[in-house]
Amino acid sequence: MAYVLVTIKKILDQQAFDEYADKVRPILRSYGGSWVAIERHSVTLADTWPYVRTVIVEFTSLEKARQWYDSGEYAEIIPLRERAIEANIVMVRSLREKD
Repeated sequence: MAYVLVTIKKILDQQAFDEYADKVRPILRSYGGSWVAIERHSVTLADTWPYVRTVIVEFTSLEKARQWYDSGEYAEIIPLRERAIEANIVMVRSLREKD
C-alpha cells in the first residue's frame, strides 16, 4: 500500500475547490485510490497543525499513486486545484511495501 497525504493550508476559492473535489474523485478511483481520511478539525497533540484540512488517500502501491498523479486526466485539473487551494501533497509507502 501507499498513501497520498494532502495538507491544505488555505482554501482560496470554495467553488473551485468543490469543482476540483467532484472532478478528482473518479480519476482517483480509476487508479485504485480511495479516501482513508478527510479531516477538517484535526486533534493536534504537540506543537501546531496549520492546516484547514488533511486528506489521506490509499493506493495499492506507490507506482499506482504515481500513475494517478502523472496521468493526463489529473494534469487537466491541476490548474483548478492550484486556483482552489494552497496545499502540500506527498506520497509515502506503507511499511508493508518493499523498496
